[in-house]
Amino acid sequence: MKRVSLLVLLTVALLSCHTRNEKDSSVTGTTADVIVPLVSTPLFYTQLKGKLGDKEITMQLLKSAPNLFRGYYSDDSTGRPIALWGTLDSNLVNIYEETNNSAEDRLFSGYLSDDGKFKGVWHGDGTSYHFEFHTDLKKAVPLQVFYQIDSAKLIPSFPKSPIGTVSGSVIWPDSLVDATTANFIIQQVTGAGHYKNPQQYLKRGIDSFILSYRVSAKDADSSEFRDASTAMSWNWTTDNDMKVVYNTWPLLVIEKYAYDFTGGAHGNWGATYKTLDLSKRKVLTPDDVFKPGYKEPLSVLLDKAFKERFHMSEEEALDQNLLVKSIPPNNNMIVTDKGIAFSYVPYEIGPYALGQVTLFVPITALKGLLK
Repeated sequence: MKRVSLLVLLTVALLSCHTRNEKDSSVTGTTADVIVPLVSTPLFYTQLKGKLGDKEITMQLLKSAPNLFRGYYSDDSTGRPIALWGTLDSNLVNIYEETNNSAEDRLFSGYLSDDGKFKGVWHGDGTSYHFEFHTDLKKAVPLQVFYQIDSAKLIPSFPKSPIGTVSGSVIWPDSLVDATTANFIIQQVTGAGHYKNPQQYLKRGIDSFILSYRVSAKDADSSEFRDASTAMSWNWTTDNDMKVVYNTWPLLVIEKYAYDFTGGAHGNWGATYKTLDLSKRKVLTPDDVFKPGYKEPLSVLLDKAFKERFHMSEEEALDQNLLVKSIPPNNNMIVTDKGIAFSYVPYEIGPYALGQVTLFVPITALKGLLK
């Protein structure tokens, strides 16, 4: 079976995605004055800081595909990471918060500029605020973003053959990052140490999907494709992307998101997190940050965090809504300077319809549990 023409094949190397002030041009590895051009750079990662009303905000923003934005932001006083997704409409960027409240959108609506700024108006909670965020990578690791997409017909000779589509984006250390740190990040991004080229890594995932899709053709019967609903179940899709959750030396928190539809009622998806201690070149686990015997008291705090987020009373039992009576800490952990979050993929603690649940516990509530 031959592969069909690419829908899109975009692999952008941002080897010169930053500009630096002349005074720092000879300082190797400095990030103090790095500016990411947010309009002319096709794909990018940047960290933005500024005020939203009276709150100091830090935003991790990625353009991880054409006209598609992803990331996280937090109020610096609380540090709870809030996921973001957005789109580009002409020059207007609309970036939405991912919340469990569908009654009202909460979004940043504004314009990016090549001097590394994001200006506009935030809407939510029945009000709005002007904001102006600027690039601030002084204590952050500079990163690049790469993306590819491809597709293949299940049965090339059949005119109405279903099509499988695969896409992926990946973050990669910028050339300013020292080799030892860069190699550690690449190993955690790819799961192996031998990938030196992000295009090669993305292509491996795409080729693996295409091969699996081709192999599945032996089970396909072209007569099934006359029924639209049956044919649709063969339109397989795989999407993998990466985000930055937190980036303040020495901690870098990355998210790996995966969505797979290979037939059935719905696709499977979930996000996994890694907290990298770059100074020690170590992936942190709960045992690294908590004292022995932490699980039971931490579970109490996670139960409380769930009830607060989903507006449950203290008296309500969790298993009215969840698959568990109490929420255990897992290894899907996010560590920041203000607290620790644990994230649960669909079906892990609740039904598929609940989606992924991420529960943040402030550091002030963790006294006595931390090493």
